[in-house]
Amino acid sequence: MNCTFRNALFVVISLFAASANGAPVAYSVNSDSGNSGTMDSLFKIDLENGTDQKIGKLFDGLNDFIDTEGLALAPDGTLWGLDDESRTLFPINTTSGIVSFSDEVRLFGFPAGGGNDFGMTFSCEGTLYVTSVRTGSLYRVFLDGNMERVGADGALGVNISALAAYGKPSKLYGLGNGQFLSGRSDSPNLYSIDVDSGVATLIGALGAEAGGYSQGGLGFDSDGVLWAITDRGIVGGSLVNLPSQIFTLDQDSGTATLVGTTTEVGYESLAVAPPSGCEAKKAPERPETIPTMGPFGRLLAILVLLSSGVITLRRRFS
Repeated sequence: MNCTFRNALFVVISLFAASANGAPVAYSVNSDSGNSGTMDSLFKIDLENGTDQKIGKLFDGLNDFIDTEGLALAPDGTLWGLDDESRTLFPINTTSGIVSFSDEVRLFGFPAGGGNDFGMTFSCEGTLYVTSVRTGSLYRVFLDGNMERVGADGALGVNISALAAYGKPSKLYGLGNGQFLSGRSDSPNLYSIDVDSGVATLIGALGAEAGGYSQGGLGFDSDGVLWAITDRGIVGGSLVNLPSQIFTLDQDSGTATLVGTTTEVGYESLAVAPPSGCEAKKAPERPETIPTMGPFGRLLAILVLLSSGVITLRRRFS
């Protein structure tokens, strides 16, 4: 096998390996599905093509969690869910969907009766951020059940039911609801959210590739790509039961690029990876001085080259 063939083979193998990596796999809960047999189950979703696989019902041995709308992976890789109906925060077994009753945390600081439509994400610092549509506010939530509002009541100014954090210090992004609800003007846009004031600032509209939806999920993958999934079970107040759409979002413009469509209906959450962008970028290291650049080194290099040339000529003419 000559050198040229080996190099070509290496390039081909590399291309196959790169294509095999594909898009990441994420978790979601179909909390608004028209399919009663799979509703409120944890699913694993291939974001590249929308293939979704049921893992299991969110069940703690006593109760099903019937309205889990917040989902996020902690820095240690634990998947956490937040149920709107019961205002309960809990870790989830990603191989079964089972919830440990002893690990559940009740969050009494949120309004009862549903309609919070939680967005949820962990930051690189380990802070759990949650948004509530009912209050129009951003919160820091602690795993012992304590919580604090960020900024003034209603500071968000828009209904945001999906949340994602990236980098250190954290940059927060929110996905606006796709229909009008609760007296605030919803729109299918991407927003940045100030972690000190809780104010949402418009980045831009999702655009033409995003179909009508009610709520959605948002999450960064480990490479810093921002993904979104939308619930199209109920659109504009009408039951339509359309499969969810999967997008990548441009973080500077908000523009959505449609990647795939799921089989199931009603995904309102998305957990793609633990907090990403947490490592500070290192400055390029200055190359060490190469000794051969000095006068002695240059002379030595010339002698080596001359010796190599003499040896080559002797072999050729011998």
